[in-house]
Amino acid sequence: MPLKLRPATPADAPALTGILHRAKASWGYPEDKMAEFREAWGIRDATIRSIRITVAEDESGPVAFSGVIPEDEDTLLVDYLFVDPPMHGKGIGSLLLKRAEDIARQDRRTRLRLESDAHAGAFYEKHGFRTFGTRPSEMSPGHDIPLMEKRLPACVHALSRVDLRVIDRPWRFETENENEIAAHFEEARKRISLLWNGRTLKLTEFSFQNGVFEGCCSESSYAAHLAWRDWGAPDASAFNLFGSAIIRSRCGALLYGVMAPHTATAGMIYPPGGNLDLSDVTPDGKVDVIRAIDRELEEETGLRGETLRRAELLASFDGPRISIARVFDCDVDAGDLRGSILAHSAASDEKELSDIRVICSRADLDDPAIVPFAREIADYLLR
Repeated sequence: MPLKLRPATPADAPALTGILHRAKASWGYPEDKMAEFREAWGIRDATIRSIRITVAEDESGPVAFSGVIPEDEDTLLVDYLFVDPPMHGKGIGSLLLKRAEDIARQDRRTRLRLESDAHAGAFYEKHGFRTFGTRPSEMSPGHDIPLMEKRLPACVHALSRVDLRVIDRPWRFETENENEIAAHFEEARKRISLLWNGRTLKLTEFSFQNGVFEGCCSESSYAAHLAWRDWGAPDASAFNLFGSAIIRSRCGALLYGVMAPHTATAGMIYPPGGNLDLSDVTPDGKVDVIRAIDRELEEETGLRGETLRRAELLASFDGPRISIARVFDCDVDAGDLRGSILAHSAASDEKELSDIRVICSRADLDDPAIVPFAREIADYLLR
């Protein structure tokens, strides 16, 4: 069984308490201090109900967990981050910390804060945290506990160029978990009959500097993508890179689709777009994400890219998701655009859209169904 991330349930309390105690003891604290710690600290039902706890588990059960809680409107507090000692060195703590950053962005917070263990400061510094203060350690008298924070960078950036290519290297997550992925896809098809296991592209390495996005993609199945997504994106070296078409009406409103109930993203709100696939690969092995955006725009809305004015090219970084987004200006009122797009969707075989959401101001972005990457793009454009 591959590593999976999921929300904690009250039934996890004993296992998480065991991880907490074993991880703390691994630092070599005196037994009398550890006895006091075990008496005072544990994960209980009330803890799980009041704090957002993410569990990492494998075939043996929970092996690590993190817990976050809002501290103020800008700050998310990382209250717990513990990995069972036999699992140290496997990158699970780093993965949970990355997903805590994702939660902060989803909640529209710009900073993470935590109190490190007296011995763990270097781990957090490696992940971009800085020490802004200290307090005395109760477990290790004479030592201080670092109080640390990390400011989260902006999510949306202007692009001047995109350079993507396909490499002849399988996605390791897919090859290592082939049987589990197949079983997961079959279960998903019982719920969503229209699922199709086509070939897609997964971004497995990239760089972004001075407005230039460069990267390499590996061919993979949609089933592998779906499992990776549903299991909490446990392979942190891979990203779901996709194109998005941002339609901007005559009055400056943005038009996002509401996904239909029979789709794999039912009820979610985001701009027209989709995963990259083999049809986006040119004869010389390049990935033409701009052509992919034009294709998705026409398929989902009936609009053609060449009939619109091409405007900003953006990248939106949303944890394990990265969207390359092209803004299309259309000299038509938002209401008329909405009507024509819905008519096109209703006449199509897929009928992917159940509605079109017209976003006129930043106040329209409070709906939690708006996917974070799409919300950040709209926020950037509507400022």
